Amino acid sequence: MTIGIELGDVWSHYCTLNQDGEVVDRGRFRTTTACVDKWFTDLPRTRIAMEAGTHSIWISEQLQELGHEVLGANVRELRAISHSDRTSDQADAEKLARFARMDPKILRPISHRTIAQQEALL
Repeated sequence: MTIGIELGDVWSHYCTLNQDGEVVDRGRFRTTTACVDKWFTDLPRTRIAMEAGTHSIWISEQLQELGHEVLGANVRELRAISHSDRTSDQADAEKLARFARMDPKILRPISHRTIAQQEALL
């Protein structure tokens, strides 16, 4: 499975693709640590793509602790998402999942500092 997440301040939208590239689930969850645990704890190891941004630092660290492979997409490199006139949270989550499924290098993934490193910089 591959999951794309469009992060938001209050709600984050996700799209799950199976190994054949078919959408098997989509929805949203509150952008909180408790909800991330609720939605992603019982999943087998999964590749998860999300755009790099405000919440991606703590969410990616939390998802990695749960055993998932996390790709922080450099959305500025993805014109199909950042410059699309047909953008929506649901559509962007699906695009992230499809790019991550096809070839993660397309996302031009970034590496976050750990939360501890980020706090040290502050």
